[in-house]
Amino acid sequence: MKRDLYAEKRLSEALLNCSLFSKALCYESVGSTNDIAKEEARRGAVEGTVVMAHEQTAGRGRMGRTFHSPLGDGLYMSLVLRLASCDNLGLITAGAAVSMRRAVYDVSGTWVDIKWVNDLLYEGKKLCGILAEGQFSSEGDSLHIVLGVGINLRRPAMGYHPDIQGKTISLEEINSTAEIDAIALAAAFIRQFSALYKALPQADFLSEYKEACCLMGKEIRYQKEGITYRGRVMDIDDEAGLVIVNERGEREVLFMGEVSLVREDI
Repeated sequence: MKRDLYAEKRLSEALLNCSLFSKALCYESVGSTNDIAKEEARRGAVEGTVVMAHEQTAGRGRMGRTFHSPLGDGLYMSLVLRLASCDNLGLITAGAAVSMRRAVYDVSGTWVDIKWVNDLLYEGKKLCGILAEGQFSSEGDSLHIVLGVGINLRRPAMGYHPDIQGKTISLEEINSTAEIDAIALAAAFIRQFSALYKALPQADFLSEYKEACCLMGKEIRYQKEGITYRGRVMDIDDEAGLVIVNERGEREVLFMGEVSLVREDI
């Protein structure tokens, strides 16, 4: 794998005043930045190591889905985190969503929506995906957590992959006059996330998460053990769980899984 030392230098310089995230590794092309970050973590990489690439050939999202990552058209980045336990994994994902939402506003002047649990949307189309993966001991102690973020900066010259055509959007399409720079966006995100991460388990950002969540008050479909149910979203709890009232009138809290709006799948 070929390193991009110029991008590495730019990102490191942009993070000079960010004490936690101090080590940056930038590559031309990798299979998955999450896989590289996990390998770095297993080798003892310090917390705050950043892995970034211009292209992913095997990028992935939740539930094993492919995350299409064409060369030069997106920001693909993973962070190495280390926690004493896995209790804050949901808050980390929620905090990352709020942080990237703020960073997008910083560079484009546009506010976007959050779809629980890990996507950013604009007018119902996916802009950004977030994937937190942890390796834990048998006692539940965290060995490391890798937080991956992929965001579309530009529409690919050949168009979007058929699997996501009509469901995806880029920052350039949202605001064609904004100057979209991957390094600047990465640094803006890391600065925002660093402040939230250091404050955990305090979660003052959840009010912003709820305000931006496009599912609040809506009827949704969700799956449990392979069966599809319906419910109405009532709240986001203090651990970033999705609070719903199901079709039987019972309160449930979802901490993972796929959800979609009943009338408009997103």
